[in-house]
Amino acid sequence: MNTESIIPTVTSVGGGFFAGIIVGYFLKKIIKIIMFVAGGVVALLLYLQQQQVISVDVEKMEASSTFIFNSVASSFDKITQTGDMATLGIPLAGGLSAGLAIGLMKG
Repeated sequence: MNTESIIPTVTSVGGGFFAGIIVGYFLKKIIKIIMFVAGGVVALLLYLQQQQVISVDVEKMEASSTFIFNSVASSFDKITQTGDMATLGIPLAGGLSAGLAIGLMKG
């Protein structure tokens, strides 16, 4: 094994790792913001219902949220079935997934 064959693999793993950390960090921040806004909207609706300003059909709201979560989950399934990650190569995909896991844990 010479260094000319190892350098592209090392740079691919390292670049994927650092890109994964950045993507994971920002993904975690975006998820926090979305959950904060969604929780605030639901809390506002329930407060207004408690004050008898509006009437909220909780069962319909639950059905709508279930539909949204199922749609998001199916879209992630479609993304992962395309096989785009497989074309990136094992070193890059491995580094990216490790960096993504660390990026989601940190912050």
